[in-house]
Amino acid sequence: MPNLIPDLLPWMRPAGRLIWACIALFGGLGLTHLFMKRPKPDRPATWAECMAGAVWVFWLMTLAYAVIPHEVITFSDTYLQWDTTKFLFRSGQEIFFLPLEFPFNMDYQALRDIIVVGIYSVFVGANLFFFSKWQARGEPVAEAAPEPEGTARRSWFGRPLRRKANA
Repeated sequence: MPNLIPDLLPWMRPAGRLIWACIALFGGLGLTHLFMKRPKPDRPATWAECMAGAVWVFWLMTLAYAVIPHEVITFSDTYLQWDTTKFLFRSGQEIFFLPLEFPFNMDYQALRDIIVVGIYSVFVGANLFFFSKWQARGEPVAEAAPEPEGTARRSWFGRPLRRKANA
């Protein structure tokens, strides 16, 4: 299959699968967000609808937790050549011209692993957000309780109003 990524920057073609996986994931999350805005139907879901939803969620989770982290690791190992021989900083080295000295070495492979753990953390948060919003999509939004008679209405800034506005 040809790589359809343009060769605008030198790293774009080697990161082609990573770019396509990110486009597919964020497109799928966008479609999920659109479906969340629709009200929940009154009838229960059919077996086929449940299976289609399960396949959709499995596809999104496979992209988020398997394909994208794997492609980040592959891209950083092959194209960027981040391995244990390249160091971000070494023990006792000044960092960014500051007198900070860490008692350990930090290589680029550890930085790659930190980036992958960050990807996992972001997607766990996104899972929690989407699951809670999907479950609450049919519930009405709670409205403010009406104020009792005799109390002064308040402005947007919290101050009491003296008279009603002219309509």
